[in-house]
Amino acid sequence: MGDADEGSVVKALDSVRDRQVRIINLFIIGAFGLLLLRFFQLQVLGVSEYRAWSDRNSVRQISVPANRGKLYDRTGHILVDNRPSYSLFVIPFEYNRNPVDADLLDDLIGMSPANIESRILEVGGNPFTPVRIIRDMDFETLSTVEENRLDLPGVFFQIEPVRTYPSEVSASHVLGYLGEVTRKDIRMHGNLRQGEIIGKNGLERRYDGLLRGVKGYQYMEVDVRGREVGNFGKRRDLLPVTGYDLSLTLDHEIQRLAESLLKGAGAVVVMDPFNGDILAMASKPDYSLESFARGMTPDSWDALRTDPKRPLLNRPVQAQIPPGSTWKLVTAAAALENELVSAKDTIFCEGYFRLGSRIYQCWRPFGHGSVDIIKGLKESCNVFFYQLGLRVGVELMEKTGRRIGMGRISQIDLDEEAPGLLPDEKYLDQKYGEKGWTRGLMANMAVGQGDLLVTPIQMARLTAFIATKGVLPVPRIVKAWRRNALETWTNIEIQTSHVMFRHDVFSTLEEGMLRAVNESGGTATASRVPGWDVCGKTGTAENPQGAPHAWFVGYAPRKNPRAVVVVLLENGGSGGIAAAPVAGRLFRKMAEKWP
Repeated sequence: MGDADEGSVVKALDSVRDRQVRIINLFIIGAFGLLLLRFFQLQVLGVSEYRAWSDRNSVRQISVPANRGKLYDRTGHILVDNRPSYSLFVIPFEYNRNPVDADLLDDLIGMSPANIESRILEVGGNPFTPVRIIRDMDFETLSTVEENRLDLPGVFFQIEPVRTYPSEVSASHVLGYLGEVTRKDIRMHGNLRQGEIIGKNGLERRYDGLLRGVKGYQYMEVDVRGREVGNFGKRRDLLPVTGYDLSLTLDHEIQRLAESLLKGAGAVVVMDPFNGDILAMASKPDYSLESFARGMTPDSWDALRTDPKRPLLNRPVQAQIPPGSTWKLVTAAAALENELVSAKDTIFCEGYFRLGSRIYQCWRPFGHGSVDIIKGLKESCNVFFYQLGLRVGVELMEKTGRRIGMGRISQIDLDEEAPGLLPDEKYLDQKYGEKGWTRGLMANMAVGQGDLLVTPIQMARLTAFIATKGVLPVPRIVKAWRRNALETWTNIEIQTSHVMFRHDVFSTLEEGMLRAVNESGGTATASRVPGWDVCGKTGTAENPQGAPHAWFVGYAPRKNPRAVVVVLLENGGSGGIAAAPVAGRLFRKMAEKWP
């Protein structure tokens, strides 16, 4: 290659190298320009946005629960109130990012890290949302935690309202308890968040939307380890709004007496027969609402839930039990309304009734002699009602019972009410085979045995229907609400229906019930109150698993009745011996209150 050719090659290489250098320089200048542009965007144009991001990273938003509304009895006596308490929370993200010394945490709060992790997993959800690990913390533990606060990243305490019960009344099944929301609750109600407290039972659940109020928010500044260093002054805290107060129909004096009279498992309902106001509703065994307010442990909850005595069962609306002889009121009403018997018709009772090859016994071995319908109710003669039931039949019995509220819920303002069981021919065909059931089954049903099941609240409506000559009220426990103590109460509408029956149906039933209480030989004389004309009917329901269940249903006074009383004593024995005296004590108390 010549010198000229070699020079050309060198020049060409230099030219390529110059272009490459220029391209690299342009790339560097462009990249540097982009960096300058991004820097300008971050530091000038986006300063407000990124300051907000920074604030969010150093500010903890804390949900502040509202005070729930108070619950008052009909006289203004406070049944449910609130008090401040301290709860301890952890923020899962900060807690896991900055592990706390296990021994220190266990020493301070008596809860191992494993238990805390289990609690976090149980709640689940957003790792930045606080998880409550101790509720209603005592002051000594609170002070210890506060002293070691710098060594507890992601752990903080908060003042929260908890329920308190200043009255001597229990009414646990009626008032109900609170608990943390579950994942199911959150799915059903979009406005709920993990860790929030809602009504789980009773009125607390039924009226949770009114009682709960509106939560607020507090903004706290935290350091890089998630420790609170003070209020965040750039955002104003949002104050919570207290929930609505409720005025109940309960009378705390009558409620307290009803609870004290139940020594074993059972139920008491006291109701205004005209408007359905529940003056007392007692269920035993019951449970402590305070234990729920403090925070029920899993072991305690399991023990309560699996207790064979079933303390969680609200017996006035959930216990489904044969009515025994109290059902004779329905049998009599069906026969009288359909003119299958008159007040003058008699049947001779010699202590038993033969139907085919089977003998059905009366409770009095030597019989009641000649019995009309009024005497049959007064002395609760089985033989009379066996034969009356055969006249009535299944179809007419079912139709009459359903007209006066049997076999369906009463629509009381409590959840999970049971409907009882009012058999019709279709039900009996399915259970025993088509027409496989006998007339003896109808005889048993006429005296409140067999497949019949009722609840105490259904029997209260039946008794109100008789007392008022046809009014069938919808029972209620809440009668009014208000936003706060400065406002007047807003009344909730009373709901009733009127069921038309012949006048002689009511007069005959009432006369039989009046004599059962106030004449010698009546089964309900233990409920008598001088000067108050109590009308009542007892029942003793056979129980294959043990002693019979004792019933009483009645009202007083006869003219212008003020109250219906229903007493159910599970395994209590005779209604006249066990249940009627309980009703008598309640009637006497009301006679003293309303002379």
